[in-house]
Amino acid sequence: VFKDNGKSNVKISFFDLPIIDDLIEDKVLANEIKKTRSFYRGINQIESYDAPLPMINATLREYQEYGYKWLSYLMDNNLGGCLADDMGLGKTLQAIALITSLHKVNGRKSLIIMPKSLIYNWESEIKKFSPTLKCGIYYGNFRDRAIFDEVEAIITTYGTIRNDVEYLKEMKFDLIVLDESQNIKNVNAQTTKAVMLLEAKHRLALSGTPIENNLGELYSLFRFLNPSMFGTIDEFNHHYANPIQKENDKEAIEELKKKIYPFILRRVKKEVLKDLPDKIEKTLFIGMNAEQKKLYEERRAYYYGMINSQIKTQGLGKTQFYILQALNELRQLTSCPEMKNPNVVSSKREVLINNVQDAVENGHKVLIFTNYIKSIESITSDLKKRGIKYLEMTGATKDRQGLVDLFQKDNRYKVFVMTLKTGGVGLNLTAADTIFIYDPWWNKTVENQAVDRAYRLGQDRTVFSYKLILKDTIEEKILKLQESKSQLLDNLISDEGATLKTLTEKDIEFILGE
Repeated sequence: VFKDNGKSNVKISFFDLPIIDDLIEDKVLANEIKKTRSFYRGINQIESYDAPLPMINATLREYQEYGYKWLSYLMDNNLGGCLADDMGLGKTLQAIALITSLHKVNGRKSLIIMPKSLIYNWESEIKKFSPTLKCGIYYGNFRDRAIFDEVEAIITTYGTIRNDVEYLKEMKFDLIVLDESQNIKNVNAQTTKAVMLLEAKHRLALSGTPIENNLGELYSLFRFLNPSMFGTIDEFNHHYANPIQKENDKEAIEELKKKIYPFILRRVKKEVLKDLPDKIEKTLFIGMNAEQKKLYEERRAYYYGMINSQIKTQGLGKTQFYILQALNELRQLTSCPEMKNPNVVSSKREVLINNVQDAVENGHKVLIFTNYIKSIESITSDLKKRGIKYLEMTGATKDRQGLVDLFQKDNRYKVFVMTLKTGGVGLNLTAADTIFIYDPWWNKTVENQAVDRAYRLGQDRTVFSYKLILKDTIEEKILKLQESKSQLLDNLISDEGATLKTLTEKDIEFILGE
């Protein structure tokens, strides 16, 4: 800890102060060390820290307000931190509150970096919670650099940073936020090196799993957050990684814990249950990959032309069959395009499997509901590759209660995948507290019934339900119509989903049009 600087005194790192705290009395500490020490005292008094919340369209829960104050305290002290809350506790909302607060001063720039699957979700959340914050997306083949002069918060991807690092490293940002920061876990990867080259006054990381495999990932994270904290990778390996991973050195473990505790904040659902409502529902917006978009657009354009032609010649009544066929096929293409083309994979699959793995690693049991057998095959194939034990249920399943009992009682089985129709009613699955609706049903009541398999008498945890929506597809259109026209789905299609009811040409234009 005390490093000889070749002169008559020694050097102490700011980040090592918690380690020597127990060794040195107050009266011995020099004034500078006392000032530094006040930071560490303050980190234990976050509740009383004066950090007014900005104007956002949300009422933060107690633990979320604490998270916002913690982030503000670190930022005010020019230090970086990792918000590592369990999935579903609102890391994005807490970060948006911090970004909004920062941008109370005009002319500041924030860069938010994430996996491409989260881009539209972030855009949607910012517009929802902080509509006055000017945000824009810098991503894709036709990205425009002018956006950096036009908006306050720029949303981009790890891949884009890697490709454009020569340009971006010359820019100065007030804040850089890394979402799913485990994407920089390998200190030698090109993406990590590119992120490290970016210049920012403040740095924040968000991750439900900040360390997945080894302590080298922790080093990489803090190399971004607080670059001087651990020195070189060799020094980190010598002092921490090797003693802990090879020898299970208890002193090294305690020393590392003391060093990082002010800079990582993690709450799990069990801890904050008293602050949470019984059921939390969230919509995840996902962008299509290029192959899926091409296939989807080809079929949408085909049906759009064909149905308009049929309506002109046959009338709306006699075109109902074709409309139903179009709606069903387009829904299939959002969730399981491999039914039409085995070489095309839905962007939903990657988002789903990453979220499921995150939930399982954090001790949760998961239900996945889908409408298509092909989707079940794809999802279970992905679960197998990740080594996640699962059960599945379809209309052909004979002993349903046997599977339910197995899932409820056997902790080896973490995930239950089933069709919405099969698993949506009559089952008690309170062992699960995390639910994914992979492809939404026409009738929201059916979805609610599925969620209620876990959210029912006997459930003692908060239930989190996630609906996966593919942007720029029929799914997003139906969602928008649900919001603006509550009776639409009742009018559009029967409860069984087999026959169409009243459908206007205007509705068809909206659903099938560009």
